[in-house]
Amino acid sequence: MDHGNSALWGSISALITAVIAVLAFVRGSWEIPLLLAVFALWGLWVVLKLLLPSWRESRAFRKLAREEQKKQTALTSAGVANPDMAQLLLRHVNYRVSAALRSASPDAHWEWTMDDPTLFAAQCGTGRIRVYGIPGFDYADVSIDRSANLSCTLVKLASLAGTSDAEPPNRQPLSPEKWYELRARDTLEQLVADLNSKGHSRLFLKDDGEICIRPVEGGEDLPKGRLKDFPAKVYWSKLVEVFTRAGLTATELENCIQLSW
Repeated sequence: MDHGNSALWGSISALITAVIAVLAFVRGSWEIPLLLAVFALWGLWVVLKLLLPSWRESRAFRKLAREEQKKQTALTSAGVANPDMAQLLLRHVNYRVSAALRSASPDAHWEWTMDDPTLFAAQCGTGRIRVYGIPGFDYADVSIDRSANLSCTLVKLASLAGTSDAEPPNRQPLSPEKWYELRARDTLEQLVADLNSKGHSRLFLKDDGEICIRPVEGGEDLPKGRLKDFPAKVYWSKLVEVFTRAGLTATELENCIQLSW
C-alpha cells in the first residue's frame, strides 16, 4: 500500500473516532453542528493533503508527456523518425564536440544548454553548450553545417552588476517513480549495459544529477552524463526503493546514491 492510501485510511480511522466521540459525549442542539464540522474538516484535509497534490502531479506528468510527444513530432518533421537513430546521431555529435574541446584542454567536459539537442543534431545550425575544465571560458557555440562540418567557438560571459548566476533550487514536480520512467530509465539501462561490458560494477548519482564512475577506490570521479530534474535529497529513500525494484542495488550515501549490479 502506498503512502497516499495509508494516509487516506488513517484519516478515515480518525474521522470514525471523532464521529463516535461526538455521538458518545455530545447531546442536544450541538450534536449535528459538531458532526458537520468534523466532516467538513476531514473533507478539507483530504482535498489539501491528497487530492490537490495528486492533481498537480498528474498535471506535471501530462505536461512532460506532451513535451516528449512534441519532441518526437519535431524529430519526425526533421526527417528523423527513429528515436534510436536520433540518439545515435547525437552521440556522434557529442564525441566530435568533446574531441574539439579537448584540443583546447585535455580536462574539458561539457553539457548541452538546450532542451532537445537531438533536434539540433538532426537540423544542424548553431547551439550553445556549457563547458567545464577550460580556464577562462564558460560556454561554447557549436556549429554544424549541411556538409557535416563541425566547429566550436569558446565563449566567456561577463556578469553584469546586480545579477547572479545562481541556479534555481532543485525541484521535484513528479514522484520518484514517474521521474525514473520519464527521465532516467532509458539512460541508466543503456549506461549500465555499456559499463558492465567494460568491467565496471557500480556508478554514483550525485545530488545535482551528475552520473559518475570511480575506477579507482578513493580516486577521482569520472563524469558519465547527467540526469535532468534529479530528485531532491528528501526523496532519496523512496528513490532507492525505485532503483531496487528496477533490479539495481541502491545505497544512499551522504551526497550521492550508489548503484551497483
